[in-house]
Amino acid sequence: MAENWYIVLELSFDPPVEDEQKIEERLIERSKFWSAHFNDFKIGAQCRAWNQAIPQIRKDMIGPANIRKQLAAEACDIVYGPVDKLLKTIGRKGYITPTEVDKLSKNKKLSPDVVKGRAAKLGIRLEAAAAGKDYQAVYDKYYKTKPPKAAVFDGLRQMLETFHAGDLYQFLYMGTTIKDANRLPYDKLKQRAIEKKGEFKKHDSVSGTGSKLCGQCELTFADETSKETYDRYLEYTQRKAILDQAKSVADISGELAQEQCRDYVGQLTQIFRDRVQAEELFVAFCKVEKLVFSLAEASSGKSGNIKVCRCGCINDVSDGRKVCSSCGLELMIKCPKCGAENDASINVCKCGFRFENLDKAMALCEQAEYAMRTLDFPVARAHLSDAHRYWPGNSRIQALQGQLAEYEKRVGGEVAKLRSAMKDRRYWEAQRQYAALQKLFPGYQDAGMEEEIAQAVEKAQLLLQKAKAAKLERDVLELCAQAYELCVDLPGVRELMPPPAPATGFAVRTDPRARVNIISWVGGSDRSVKYTVVRSESGWVQHLADGEVIFRGSGDSYSDKDILPGVSYYYNVFAERAGLFSQGAKGDFQPAVNLFEVKNVTAAAADGTLQLNWDLLPKGATAEISQISPPGKALLAASQAGGYLVSGLQNGTVYQFHVRLTYGVNGKKCVTPGVVVSGVPDRPPQPVDSLRVKPSQDGNFEAYWYQEEGMEVRLYCAAQKPSYELGDVVSLEALEREMQPLQLLPLSRPSQQKLKAGERGACFRHQGGGLLYLVAVVLMSGSAVFGSLARASLGETVTVREARPINGKIHIFIDPPKDASGFVVLYRFDQFPTDISDVKTVRKYIPIKQYQLTSSLVLDTMDERKYYLSVFAEFKRDGEKDYSFGADYLFDNSPRTSITYSIAVSRKIFGGSSVQLEFTAGGREFDLPDIDVMYAVGNAPMFKASAQLFHAIPSQHVNDSLRVQVPLPKGLSRDTYIKAFFRDEAETNRGQLQIKLGSSYKIS
Repeated sequence: MAENWYIVLELSFDPPVEDEQKIEERLIERSKFWSAHFNDFKIGAQCRAWNQAIPQIRKDMIGPANIRKQLAAEACDIVYGPVDKLLKTIGRKGYITPTEVDKLSKNKKLSPDVVKGRAAKLGIRLEAAAAGKDYQAVYDKYYKTKPPKAAVFDGLRQMLETFHAGDLYQFLYMGTTIKDANRLPYDKLKQRAIEKKGEFKKHDSVSGTGSKLCGQCELTFADETSKETYDRYLEYTQRKAILDQAKSVADISGELAQEQCRDYVGQLTQIFRDRVQAEELFVAFCKVEKLVFSLAEASSGKSGNIKVCRCGCINDVSDGRKVCSSCGLELMIKCPKCGAENDASINVCKCGFRFENLDKAMALCEQAEYAMRTLDFPVARAHLSDAHRYWPGNSRIQALQGQLAEYEKRVGGEVAKLRSAMKDRRYWEAQRQYAALQKLFPGYQDAGMEEEIAQAVEKAQLLLQKAKAAKLERDVLELCAQAYELCVDLPGVRELMPPPAPATGFAVRTDPRARVNIISWVGGSDRSVKYTVVRSESGWVQHLADGEVIFRGSGDSYSDKDILPGVSYYYNVFAERAGLFSQGAKGDFQPAVNLFEVKNVTAAAADGTLQLNWDLLPKGATAEISQISPPGKALLAASQAGGYLVSGLQNGTVYQFHVRLTYGVNGKKCVTPGVVVSGVPDRPPQPVDSLRVKPSQDGNFEAYWYQEEGMEVRLYCAAQKPSYELGDVVSLEALEREMQPLQLLPLSRPSQQKLKAGERGACFRHQGGGLLYLVAVVLMSGSAVFGSLARASLGETVTVREARPINGKIHIFIDPPKDASGFVVLYRFDQFPTDISDVKTVRKYIPIKQYQLTSSLVLDTMDERKYYLSVFAEFKRDGEKDYSFGADYLFDNSPRTSITYSIAVSRKIFGGSSVQLEFTAGGREFDLPDIDVMYAVGNAPMFKASAQLFHAIPSQHVNDSLRVQVPLPKGLSRDTYIKAFFRDEAETNRGQLQIKLGSSYKIS
């Protein structure tokens, strides 16, 4: 069958995309994806085939010779054909139920709305409650079964009651006019939680509770999936409260009247946004709970005069209503992506556009309106920009953008002045600006801003009054300085304060290794005085305006790190009191020229060479390398790179080199003292490429690697992935700047006994669920040969709960780690896989979406054998795939072996009598488990616990039959009986042990 390009390019075909520019853009996007996945073991072959077909795709989809119309029709047949076939079969009864729609959509991996649309085209109506409805399933799904994390969210109720909030959304936006915060994108909610956390700074129980709730909000709204989990919980609690109330009324009155039923169905409709689904749940609840109810006339799901808005409001449109009576949103919405008109209550358009984006857009509009009322225009603009991204072309968004532009034109300058004044602590001026804004906008009020301005001015005026009443000059100066810090433009403050005396003892020194210039002076004891450091590159600083201010504060020194090497810097310090500045400082004035020193010089040894490395050189610097010993060239080389390779050296000889930096300053060559480094060339050993890490039973980790005799191997670890590759030779000094040595413990005795020839192992501790990168390096002459990477993280490990045979397939049930993108299942029939790269295994990859659909990892096999399974979680980080440890699980699907045995007694007159047991499995070879032969007197033992051991037979492989001869003990009691039992009772699930027909248990 030929490929259909609409389906391959994932373009809408109903209605079909006709814009050739959009088709070309989509083709370019998909070609990049195909090229990037050429080597993918699952889809690589398909990607390569589609990439080769790009010229044919362009021919068929773009240009005058296109066959788009034909391809769109074929796509409808391909996608809708199987659905229509099933719908015609299911719909022979004249209708289809919502449950059938849901199952069919999951089976064909289509949106339920698409299935409903196809049913409508075929003339099949959607029925609310068909005959034979599984009420228990609906009851369990929507009422009985609690959603994930319900226990966690239930535990927040008491903390939320402290703030009189019903949920986390109300808590985040309490005290505002924001209503539908639950519709906001998760990132906006998370940012709001971070900002609100700053409101709880007091050390009391209320602030502690508020801070904890903000932290929970950050977790709950960390991503879209976490937010959806909380939304499902709130919907569950709302449904349960409505249904519990209905049950209470029915218990008291004996039945639910029609009006009551309508009311409860209406409340449920506001949650589901689907009248049919609401009625379905209500009926199922009443049926299961055995409530008497009347809904004969309440079923409005069949009526075309009822439409449910996205806000949940039920609207009667028999009067021609086009918008919601509650929120004003259109009841029929045109899809922003394909242009098709849909009911406002749907979740997904048939083109794939998610209508929940419209909810986010409306919630952002509400946020923007609130920001405009508070004249916070930049925030309003950002909210409207995000809203436009979710719902392009919406009239409400366009109207708000026009209103915002008008507001900014009218008062934008005044608002900017007000915010600038508050930022600079010019609250006296801000007070005047705020009053002017209220004249322009009589309804404008910002309680937080008013309080900030009023408190600053009031406190500053109080300090000024105290300063005027003070008698000591020191007290006057200190009080005025405090008032100035609160409100810098308060009238009367500066008039009371004389300018401060200039600073003394001024000096500047350079620190080439730390790469800073240190400016110092002698500070006084007057706490009202601050110091301002001014820097210039063009000449001496005599006044504040002669350069840039780089520091303002108290103290007697400042380290200037924002400098360049080889540049002359001029500094001065000015004392300041309440905005009044002194003259420049007095002291030793010299231009500061800092010649940065070379940093982190290392030598990595290799065969006949030493690789000298250093950090990135400063701007304008050149590294000069000379050999000190054995005596060599005075100057080997000059380099502006990050290292230099010295070759032609004798292995085993110690070499010393001198690395220094040169600069050109004012036309002269200046040289730093430099750094001496040494190294010993040597042939590098092979890297350790076999490091394996797995968790142990005691909560620690075990590491295993192969090591040649005489090699010194050390393990290093880091929280971030190191930049080195397998086989890199690096100096120990450089390696230990990026990674740290791992503290190793000896392996347990059982683990030591399992070590193979040449294999080494150790144990280490790693607390927490964070990811840890490990490497085994081979040490040589102060250098290290980098090995292959391994990882350790308890948070990434898969837990296999069980494996069960279902419908001829193996279903593996797991506890998946967070953020996994898929799973790899390896299995063998002889032993557990060694690791993810074991080539002797059968491999299957299961994407995360497939796992979420089936709730298990499914293997399409069911041979009667032992499956040694190992499950790995896949993670995608920085464009690369990583895998967790393998979780081992033995799934024994061996056939039940029926083992029979016979008992024969050989008696001899002069002693040596014995009993012979013969075990067989129908003439074929089999594995005999451990057998305990038990005896009892009087009767054959029924149970193993009621008898005594007669003889033990170890487990062994049997080709045909096994004969075991046991001497009869002297003094054996009369009427002694023996019987064979499996030593491990679990073996009864895998086989059967019974005596051969005609044989007797009695041996005396």
